[in-house]
Amino acid sequence: MPVTYIDVTAISDLFVPATRAFGDIAIVGKGGTGTVASAPKEFTNPADAVTAYPSGTPGTFTDLAAAIRTAFKQTPPPTRVWGVQVAATTPDWDAGLAAVANLDVQIVVLANLPLNTANSATIGKLADHVSSVSNTGGDGKERIGVAALDPALAAGAAAALNTGDVKNERMFLIAHKSATDDGAAAAAGVIAGYQPHVSMVLKPIAINQSAVFSDTEIDTFNTASINWVTSPVLIPGRANFLGEGYTANPGANKKYIDIVRTIDDVNFRIKAALVRAIGTLRVSRSGLRGIETIVQSVLAPLVTRQVIEDFRIHIPLLVLFDKDPVTLSPSELLQIQQHRADRNLDIVVSVVYAGAIHRLHIDLVFK
Repeated sequence: MPVTYIDVTAISDLFVPATRAFGDIAIVGKGGTGTVASAPKEFTNPADAVTAYPSGTPGTFTDLAAAIRTAFKQTPPPTRVWGVQVAATTPDWDAGLAAVANLDVQIVVLANLPLNTANSATIGKLADHVSSVSNTGGDGKERIGVAALDPALAAGAAAALNTGDVKNERMFLIAHKSATDDGAAAAAGVIAGYQPHVSMVLKPIAINQSAVFSDTEIDTFNTASINWVTSPVLIPGRANFLGEGYTANPGANKKYIDIVRTIDDVNFRIKAALVRAIGTLRVSRSGLRGIETIVQSVLAPLVTRQVIEDFRIHIPLLVLFDKDPVTLSPSELLQIQQHRADRNLDIVVSVVYAGAIHRLHIDLVFK
């Protein structure tokens, strides 16, 4: 064996942060006649859903299978859709949503359950579910809900139902005129196909709708923070598109659904990158600089990709560590001692998010 002066044993211990999907859907709905509730099932192919939830009549589909097919029909389609079957006769929507709470999904839909007076309480449960799980369900469980207005209702009556629990910043409401397709499943499929920061305005939606809303109806929906299906004459082909990308409640400075989804996405990215620092980096100047560098490594690529415009990281304790130790006041020294004793650290990350243009006003002057 040759004499070696330097002996190196190479070991790969590279850390790869956890990733979170952005377009996995859970659809809760009824199966065939007489069927009972069943555990969630994962689908990557709509044909498998038809087999899993058969109607018993050739050429027809159950509510759940039809909704899954409609979601997959969008372009680009979702990657994965979960089906959660409730009893056909006496559906327990609460139990269905409870099962969804344990799934790593970002979009939740109730199959063939349009928003009308009879269903408003159940749609309200969907809104409560996405809000509650997003806030208390653990890391990566943030999600939005999608519901469709009942196409049988007049625009004013339908818009008035965006109230109470339904009016939530994590809800996306869609108005359509299709008598056959599940509008909520279609809209969910559209949202799932795009990255969180992409605006939903004028994104194509595959839905069987030939009639269009009048200007008056669109004004009604627009005022009520409800999205609608449109077919602009300026776009060749006269296909159907989403007319807007509103959340059901713009009151919390989250008027557009891409804002909600982007916050969820960035939030998870930062936590996934920082988790390895827990128990490793110390409450010291070098440790806090390491924390700052990790957050920068997450956000800087998002600026390059134009997901966000800019960001700023502020660690109050680092300001004290950067000072000359002899200049620290007794209260500042006490703050450092308390943080080291408690082993807690406060960080403020400010992100500048520049959303897509939704409206243009042009003064065209000929001289």
